Amino acid sequence: MERELFSRLWEEIDFDDHPLHGGHGSEPEGEFTFSQSDDGIRVGDARLTFLIGDGDGADSIHRWTTQSIQMNEGPGRMGLHRWSLSPSCVSPELSSWLIQRIGEPKQISGESVIHHRNLLTEIRTRLSPMLPEWTWHLEVDNKSDRMGWYVRAPHSWCSLFTIFVGLGWNQHVSTRGFLLFERAPPGELDRPDEAEPNRLDGLRTVALCNASRGALSLLADEMMWAAQSNPFELNLPGQVELWPPSMGRWPLLHGRSETTDDIVEWSAKIVEALLPAISTLSTTIEGLSWH
Repeated sequence: MERELFSRLWEEIDFDDHPLHGGHGSEPEGEFTFSQSDDGIRVGDARLTFLIGDGDGADSIHRWTTQSIQMNEGPGRMGLHRWSLSPSCVSPELSSWLIQRIGEPKQISGESVIHHRNLLTEIRTRLSPMLPEWTWHLEVDNKSDRMGWYVRAPHSWCSLFTIFVGLGWNQHVSTRGFLLFERAPPGELDRPDEAEPNRLDGLRTVALCNASRGALSLLADEMMWAAQSNPFELNLPGQVELWPPSMGRWPLLHGRSETTDDIVEWSAKIVEALLPAISTLSTTIEGLSWH
């Protein structure tokens, strides 16, 4: 159960907070550590340490409460996580194990995030079968205009492509469903080991936007959509656009739903439309001209 706890807490940290060295997967790497006090458990590996319960002294700290509440205003980076964990956030087996180890969750007053937790769980449950082996990372802490999941392409693909799916808003747009299909900016690396996937994603992007056989061009039903530096609106529910690379923006697809109604199925329709494009990412493109 110790390793299951580590894997569950790993999913709570934002993708951008992953360490500069080591993998992005939720399985522990290197030496695995475990320690327990009367009211808190610490687990860690060669990359990060986690604590659940009371206390501090870990990279990522998670309170154990009767229901999930907002612990701080955010957005922030590491330390005390913005949302607490409750028994409904973990498997029944892990919940029982935690209660035996550190006691019943505490009742702490605060703004409930149960509704958001439930929505994000429903989104993941609906989309996971469509994105096998993709990894899921909760995003509620470090960006002030969204909450949801960053879903990363499988490690074996050597790709930095991600899908963000959840809720988004800004000064002009009220809260509604939000979905991005994006890659890292060409040549901009957060970690030294990103150079090769970043290079390959540049080639994949050219292929996706190709005017004769690109998967995104076929989705647009307009083979020259990428020749203009303007968003290209798709015939999908809500406001869903392809953004040509010449715009200098890193999402290739940017989507918002019309309302907050049925966000789960709206997200599924967008991902389903993207599946032909997603299926090309596992290919390592070398020695070919896509121009």
